[in-house]
Amino acid sequence: MKSITETIGGAQALLDISFEIQDCFEEQLNDAQKTFLQIIRVIESFIPPLILTQTKSWTGRPGYLLRSFLRSMYAKSFFSIEKTSKLIERLKADPNLRLLCGFEKVPSKGKFSTAFSFLAGLNIQETVLTQIAAEAHEGHTVIHVCRDSTAVTAREAAPKKKEENTEKRTETTKKHDKSVPKPPKEPTVIEQQVLEEPDVSIDALNKNCAWGCKKNSQGNVLFWKGYKLHLDVTDTGFPLTAVVTGANVHDSQLAIPMEKLTAQKVHYCYSVMDSAYDSKAIEQFIRDCGHIAIIEPNCRKDKNRPSVDPAKKERYKIRTTVERSYSILKDWLIPRAIYVKGHSKVSFVLFSAVLCMAAIRYLMFNIPQGF
Repeated sequence: MKSITETIGGAQALLDISFEIQDCFEEQLNDAQKTFLQIIRVIESFIPPLILTQTKSWTGRPGYLLRSFLRSMYAKSFFSIEKTSKLIERLKADPNLRLLCGFEKVPSKGKFSTAFSFLAGLNIQETVLTQIAAEAHEGHTVIHVCRDSTAVTAREAAPKKKEENTEKRTETTKKHDKSVPKPPKEPTVIEQQVLEEPDVSIDALNKNCAWGCKKNSQGNVLFWKGYKLHLDVTDTGFPLTAVVTGANVHDSQLAIPMEKLTAQKVHYCYSVMDSAYDSKAIEQFIRDCGHIAIIEPNCRKDKNRPSVDPAKKERYKIRTTVERSYSILKDWLIPRAIYVKGHSKVSFVLFSAVLCMAAIRYLMFNIPQGF
């Protein structure tokens, strides 16, 4: 597999700069640094200027620009740097990367930690992803939107389940007693999501670290402790919507909220999902939205179900796009070990990787004038 740098290339022609970019740096820029420069230019064009020019000190001393800390986070993803201490060492040893991030003096580890916590609380990365996806596909129709999730292992303790009070009932009713009215059937989570706003549905799901299990493509059941990253991607692997939940959240509970969010960004025809999303409510909702659902049948529910027609079966093959997107994220952009704890910080790390991938796809397929 080609690396990201080899895929995009480090040519200055893509940068569209009227002066020699090398004159701004002490040492010769390599292809990876030129590619990183292109990525941060794409991402920062969608971030509000007030945030980029804002200064934070937290100690009363002269502060640092938030833009520098944001660029450092994207550098951690792009250059596969796992720890903040390793990032500080890299910034001190690499003057080009230090200038790319905008640091004259490298801050301490405590300032990096405080700045990352502050930026994680702003929740700007999801908005930036929405704007990049909307502009990249403006005036175009996406054929397929592929949806899936992947396991994200975390280094934190999963909260224990609360023990339920099981009190014995003193009065019992017979099953054949028809005089006792049955309680009304409560709507399922998926049925409630049809009427709710997508943000409300997502907020109702578990976002804490938890234990999860999932069957991989080889049929083996995997267990992990941490989170899940849910993605909607296009035929070309462009990430449209990303959501981070606890590992114990079932994939089907994200189908309707993500369908609503993705429909607000792009126009598309087909929603392609695996058997974990096999539900009549999900399929009916997608049909009501004017899209066609291509979902692999779950044979555990009904072994006598008719197979998918050949046309949909052929279109279902495009679902491997989302699996390749996860491969790119895990091989190149997401750290092998995530050392931060808590949903907001883990989401910040994962969204930084997703934004880098979105900027890469933006450069490959939607290079506008001015970049």
